[in-house]
Amino acid sequence: MVDKIFSDRKYRGKIVLYVVLKFAYSGLLLLPPYCYLLFLDEIIIGQRLERLIFILGAYIVVFMAKTAMTIWSKQVYNRIFPEIEAGCKMKILEKYSRLPLFDIQNYTAGELHERIHKDTENVSQYYLKKIDIGIGFVNILATAVILVRLNVVMAVVSFLLLPLSYWITQYIRGKSNVEYEKKRQAQGKYNDFMINSLFFWKEIKSGRLEKKQNRQFEAYWDEIGTAFIRSHLCWFMNRTFLAFKDVFLTKMGLYLMGGILVIYGMGSVPALLAFMEYYAGFADRLLEVTDMVVQLGGQEESVKRVNEILGLPLNDVRKDMGHFKSLVVRNVEFSYPVAEKKILDSFSLEVRNGDSVAVMGESGCGKSTLVKIMAGCLKPQKGVVLWNGYAMEDIDENTLYSKAGFLMQDVGLFNLTIRENMQFGKKDADEREMEEACRRANILDFIQELPLGFETVIGENGIRLSGGQRQRLQIARLFLQDPEVIVFDEATSALDYGNESKILNLLLDHMQGKTFIMVTHRETAVARCDRVVEIGC
Repeated sequence: MVDKIFSDRKYRGKIVLYVVLKFAYSGLLLLPPYCYLLFLDEIIIGQRLERLIFILGAYIVVFMAKTAMTIWSKQVYNRIFPEIEAGCKMKILEKYSRLPLFDIQNYTAGELHERIHKDTENVSQYYLKKIDIGIGFVNILATAVILVRLNVVMAVVSFLLLPLSYWITQYIRGKSNVEYEKKRQAQGKYNDFMINSLFFWKEIKSGRLEKKQNRQFEAYWDEIGTAFIRSHLCWFMNRTFLAFKDVFLTKMGLYLMGGILVIYGMGSVPALLAFMEYYAGFADRLLEVTDMVVQLGGQEESVKRVNEILGLPLNDVRKDMGHFKSLVVRNVEFSYPVAEKKILDSFSLEVRNGDSVAVMGESGCGKSTLVKIMAGCLKPQKGVVLWNGYAMEDIDENTLYSKAGFLMQDVGLFNLTIRENMQFGKKDADEREMEEACRRANILDFIQELPLGFETVIGENGIRLSGGQRQRLQIARLFLQDPEVIVFDEATSALDYGNESKILNLLLDHMQGKTFIMVTHRETAVARCDRVVEIGC
């Protein structure tokens, strides 16, 4: 799944070019120590000063080539990995949009946030690190061959220390993976907590749960902080061990051994100094590769999680509910994660085609929650919601939302033009249909007075409009959709009595053969409804 994104034909050539550039840069890293060896042999020992210009020129050429390779490889990188990361995000979003809502609800909001942001970022870095590890490994092998050619004894001694380094690195990697996963889970729980706190702020205020939320906030931050420190301690332990081994033990020991070999005629000073230059690069590459191997473990888990989402099967056998006949809410129970009591307890409601029903109750009694359950945005802990006799999880959601129009309290407007916001109701609506819907919602005169009319950008959540204008625009969009069932959740609460009565009269005058469900706390708004259902607190 993720592999298919990276194997896409449009990326193959660029990835090959990136690998070639990185290999070329890796090869250039082997040349400065050789130039240093030439300098010692030819200039210092051999006193051939005429070759100084050649050696200095080689240094300059290598430096310029490394700079060019760095710039070029970065440009190629910018054309591959950010685009792949964005493509991965888009594929997950497409999967989310096509998955049934009840399948999505198996994941917390914080978990979904982590998968679509942090995990997709780790996916691109995972494949980048695999490339860099492979190139680094080749560089290490090439350097090892050069070390053997310079001095076999010193090379063998330095290589004998590698198994110890490998075993300790693998142990630290295992610990790092565990701590990384704890950190990620803690971050996911924190994200979920924050999303719930923002989404259910009304319930938190009405239930006076602010102190409890503050305590939970502090607890989550303590957990994240502890996991962060532990994961970084593992990384620090790995770096500290390798730095201590390479700098204090290996290098000092090699210099001592090299000095002894020179004294007994088994090596030369230039070869010893060049050996140490190559060994420094060898140790640096080894440190980089082991660091990347440690990081790769956590990123590997991200790849698994992204593949899990992309691999979820789509249920393509959901039923078309057909024309609306009935809506049955039977013995529904629901409570929010932040609440200590049930907001709905064994609630039942039945609505037939052509009914006009008002649902009333005090603030905080679950009216808006009921609408979200009917729309499938929330899943009840007990009970069922049946549209035309079908359970929510068996209905094709696209057909449901084409037959039923929901107007929630929360603003459903985007930072687009008025026309583009209206087209969410009917994407192919013509000018006449749009004007008629706005006239019925009593907002056409306001739109026509704007300098850009329907082309006016209204800001995120319609911030450039007043509360009443936002509600009328959303009502106009609902009129344009022309659904068989209209569900109002306090949809006229920001309107004055005159505008509210006018819109409701216009709506109900065009409701022949249609169904109307209004959730409200205003008794004046229910005068023309056939039936009133009370929700008790």
